[in-house]
Amino acid sequence: MANETQYIDLTLLFCYNSIAVLFVMAITYLVMYRQTLLLILVFAFTLFVCIQSFGKFFSNPMQNMGFIKLMLLLPMGLGVILLLIRLPKEIRNQYYIWYSNYINMAVLLNIFAMLFTPDGGTYRGYLSRLVCLALLIWLLQEMRKKRFQTIHFDQGLFLFRSSPLHWIFCHATYRIVLLSLPSFETQKFLLLEPLSLIVMFSLFSFHKKRFALEQYFGFADTLVVTTITVLSWYPILLPFKTNGPYIKNLNQNEWDMILIPLQLMVIGFALLAIFKNTKQNRLRTEN
Repeated sequence: MANETQYIDLTLLFCYNSIAVLFVMAITYLVMYRQTLLLILVFAFTLFVCIQSFGKFFSNPMQNMGFIKLMLLLPMGLGVILLLIRLPKEIRNQYYIWYSNYINMAVLLNIFAMLFTPDGGTYRGYLSRLVCLALLIWLLQEMRKKRFQTIHFDQGLFLFRSSPLHWIFCHATYRIVLLSLPSFETQKFLLLEPLSLIVMFSLFSFHKKRFALEQYFGFADTLVVTTITVLSWYPILLPFKTNGPYIKNLNQNEWDMILIPLQLMVIGFALLAIFKNTKQNRLRTEN
């Protein structure tokens, strides 16, 4: 089954990703200019999903996992960040440690949860767990450099200060491989990484480059991942029947041969960064 020949409907692929681009653009606009409206929409939609899902819970384990993921991303992720942005500065400063610990825990748990992604019987699926673990250790070291005070708010934007640019690109490569696994509907997540990076650059430019580029990634990725997850929860049905054109998809062994070298490169970069951080920490301790 893993090597069964599959075909990709290019019309469907184009439509799904065009819709994803439009929604991400709309959400990014709201973040920049209409944050209060977006906050209201987030919690209104959360309430709608909870009411609609009430009574259906526990009936379908896979749907339950999807619901939990949506709640973690929508109200407890994007919703909390937007709420913190709108709070008076004095309150944010008073409870900064609590907010920072909450965000740090959410980020680390989100990456840790990827360790349990079904491997689909592929070699890259098995190797993804090692890549994930290396990225997690690397990020923990970067957080420690900031004494886990990793977040900052400035002029209506949320900034995460502990993800270096080279970590971001390694994480993007890791997640591209992860999304190629059979357990994901790849065609719906195809533009996840490009859109996260594009929104990062957009927020950076909108904020007039006040801080380092990589500090905008956390907010950008939250926006994009949440938007695409919502679209997956409520897939938009096309008003017409697609009939190709089709292209042949590679089988899982072929994808392994292409993507495993990328995973090995990421592991190499991550181990090098971990070794460098460990050495610097040892020198600081000795001094």
